Amino acid sequence: MVEELPSVVTWAFAPWPDVAKGFVEVEFRLIYDGWLPPATQNVLVVNGSGQPVPTAPQGTTNVAGTVNIGNNPNVIVANTPTVNLAAGSGITVNNPLDGQNNPAPLTVLEAVQLYDSSCAATFNGGSDATCSFQTVPSGKRLVIDEFDSFGLVATGINPLVIGVNTFTTTHFFPATSVMATGSGFNSFTGHQQTRLYLRAGVTPQCHVILNGSSSSEWDCQISGFLVDVP
Repeated sequence: MVEELPSVVTWAFAPWPDVAKGFVEVEFRLIYDGWLPPATQNVLVVNGSGQPVPTAPQGTTNVAGTVNIGNNPNVIVANTPTVNLAAGSGITVNNPLDGQNNPAPLTVLEAVQLYDSSCAATFNGGSDATCSFQTVPSGKRLVIDEFDSFGLVATGINPLVIGVNTFTTTHFFPATSVMATGSGFNSFTGHQQTRLYLRAGVTPQCHVILNGSSSSEWDCQISGFLVDVP
């Protein structure tokens, strides 16, 4: 502790003999009547990296370096803020584990590039007809998730084969008769969910074979979506 100098200082001394020691000792006394109050001074406190000063950020706060969050706390992000990443940086997303300790898949929206195409297979007096859908664009893969068909033929004529050609194979689909007998015609319709994949450049086709010749046509439709191929 450092004290200020006294405001009034008086020095006094008194000699007194000491026969046993053979000399005279002089006693000095410091007499004062008060001290000056300590002066106001600034105090500089330096905290090292091991003892940082706690802060409460307000508004926009820039954080540099690595931020460690321990004890698995809940982090609440409000007001939909904008997060900017430096060039070349990235974010790692870890899927939660399921009961077998395997990462649970994330839910993603696939059907962002919709695909719908229809065609009419005309028999022209025969029993076999084919029509083509839209070709799969370059750099894309087509995922077909629904096939629909409709045919109106003379009584006694029934479909033997209704299929979708996907370049390497034909996928077959059922059709149901929906028109009452006695009308002179047979009406068939089909609606089927599916999952077919076609690569870029492939032209899918609808192929219908009847049990007899006909001059009518068979309408076909496929629905799905396109995905980008890296």
